[in-house]
Amino acid sequence: MYSVLNITDDITHCGNIGHVVNDFRTICNFAHQYNFKGINIDFRYLNDLSLIEGKQLLEKLKIKPVAFDFPVKLFADQKAFEQSVLKFESVAKKAHEIGCQLTLCYLPPFSNDLNFNDRFIQTSHRLKQLKDILKQYEIKIGFEFIGPTETRRTTKYDFIHTIDGTRALIASAELYGYGGFKLDVHHWQNSGASLLDLHHLDLDYILYVELNDGLAGYDIFTIPEFQRELPYETGVTKVKEFLTLLNEKGYQGPVVVEPWNETIKNMSVKKAIQTVKQSLDQCLVFN
Repeated sequence: MYSVLNITDDITHCGNIGHVVNDFRTICNFAHQYNFKGINIDFRYLNDLSLIEGKQLLEKLKIKPVAFDFPVKLFADQKAFEQSVLKFESVAKKAHEIGCQLTLCYLPPFSNDLNFNDRFIQTSHRLKQLKDILKQYEIKIGFEFIGPTETRRTTKYDFIHTIDGTRALIASAELYGYGGFKLDVHHWQNSGASLLDLHHLDLDYILYVELNDGLAGYDIFTIPEFQRELPYETGVTKVKEFLTLLNEKGYQGPVVVEPWNETIKNMSVKKAIQTVKQSLDQCLVFN
């Protein structure tokens, strides 16, 4: 397993470490300074660098380009979806050229317009249309299911929020080998899944791992989705058991810390990076 710095995500809800840096050079230099092995990429932030120059900088600093944002509007109207597929093809080409082979897709666990059956069929059909692009540019999709109930209690319909639901979608879309998991320990535990579910999960499915810890005083039906701590901070989430099993399975892929935490958001960006790296280093020691 190797450490990844993710400071390209939107921070509406303190996402990831709560900071966004809008310059590729700066992100690379932060990763190098704090000894991260990989970074996530937002191609808007290359700024004055060409793809070739960006790739050369990554190679010079020995940093892996890990993942890029999934621009496909899977759950929008048909016209918006079709337009976004064109954008995806363009971004996938850039990702291939810079050596990035993973895109990350959030699966909303709810719907207010289509019931589960209709949403599933529509999503599966749309994902099938992406397979040729994925094959051509050697890209895989890491799907993130959302385990806690908070975001679907008041919605009209629910949607995929488990390991099995995600695997079924991948199978239905005929994306085995091209689709897998952006596996968040918070969502794994609070979906009601167990270590046995991880044991039976094909290693090839596990593409990207996120770590954090839950707040004390809640159960899986009441735990907040958008408030978390650094891994090993509270002991609510079974981070050690989760990582130990992944290590035993032979997982060697990217790992990030995603605390969704106001305290870290309010730190300076350098202090936040240093803090999450120290936490991540602690997590990635196996003995």
